[in-house]
Amino acid sequence: MSDNEIVPFSDIESSEIDLNLAVKQGQKMTETLKKMGIKEATFESGAYYNHDQANKTTTITADGILMQKNEHTTTVVLRNEGSTNKQALEELSSGGATQKALGAFSGVSQQEASQILLKNEKK
Repeated sequence: MSDNEIVPFSDIESSEIDLNLAVKQGQKMTETLKKMGIKEATFESGAYYNHDQANKTTTITADGILMQKNEHTTTVVLRNEGSTNKQALEELSSGGATQKALGAFSGVSQQEASQILLKNEKK
């Protein structure tokens, strides 16, 4: 793979992930999508991208991995091996991630993520 080749964010295996590669590929994807003028996109693979110009925050996420680039920091979140979607959703939802991002991270739709979170609130 050349340095200029962009690997789809959803193709990076989260269980044996090279964190530097994940960040590099995520940054390439966000730069490309920003240059194209795309503010929000959901890919057929389930990956989700959002660029919030007002907050200067860009989020890209796929099943088990989320990268958020702020003005001065970049954060990568991985679902831990052995953790369930439900457990990861509960933890991430308290961090301010949108339901679309939570759904993509969990490999489910935004609606399914919402239903999982609602079930947990009722308990």
